[in-house]
Amino acid sequence: VENLFYNMIARRKTLQNSADDYGKIVDLLSRMAIHHNNVSFSCRKHGAVKADVHSVVSSSRLDSIRSVYGVSVAKSLIKVEVSSGESSGCAFDMEGFVSNSNYVAKKTILVLFINDRLVECSALKRAIEIVYAATLPKASKPFVYMSINLPREHVDINIHPTKKEVSLLNQEIMIEMIQSEVELKLRNTNDTRTFQEQKVEYIQSTLKSSRSDTPVSPLPSGQKTPKV
Repeated sequence: VENLFYNMIARRKTLQNSADDYGKIVDLLSRMAIHHNNVSFSCRKHGAVKADVHSVVSSSRLDSIRSVYGVSVAKSLIKVEVSSGESSGCAFDMEGFVSNSNYVAKKTILVLFINDRLVECSALKRAIEIVYAATLPKASKPFVYMSINLPREHVDINIHPTKKEVSLLNQEIMIEMIQSEVELKLRNTNDTRTFQEQKVEYIQSTLKSSRSDTPVSPLPSGQKTPKV
C-alpha cells in the first residue's frame, strides 16, 4: 500500500497517529495469515529492516500460528472440533485451537472466521470467556482461533455498519455446543497444568537481630507483660 488517500485530503488528515493505524494493519494481517495458510504474508513498516508479520505456506495451521504469534502461544494450544447436522436444528462445522490452562495473557484474542470471512461475534466471545473465567488465573485471558462453516443464508451480516459483527441463525444452540466442547477440552487438560516455582530462603539471623534490637523496659511488680 503506497500513498494511501493521496487524492482525498480530508480523509488523509484523519490519519493522525500512523503508529496506531499500523498496529491495526499488523493485527489484521496476522489473523489472515493463520487462516489462509496456503498464502505467504509479509508486512514491513516503511524504513524498517525486520518484517512484523512473516508467514510461509504451510500445511499445518499450528505452524502458521507459531510463525505469526510465537512459540509460547502455539505450545499452549489444544485442538477443538464440533460438527452438527440438520437433525439438531443447527447445521455447522467448527474447527480450531484454544489455549489451555497454562496460557496467561491480559487480553482475549479471538480469531474468528465464518465461511472464510474474518468477523466478530460478541455473544460467542462472551461465552468462551465465561468458560475460561473458572479455569484460568484471575485477570488472565485466552487465545482462540475458530473457523466455522455453515449455510450462507444462516449468517446475517447487516447488523453492523462495517459488516464486521455478524449474527447467526440458531445462534444460542451453536454457541452452547461450542462452549460445551471447549469446557470439556479444558477439563481434560487441567491435570497437566504447570506452575513456576521460586525458592525463598529464610534468613533466621535477621529475625534474631530484629528481636534483640527491640528494647524491653522492666515492668513494675504485679503488672503483666502486654500481649503483642
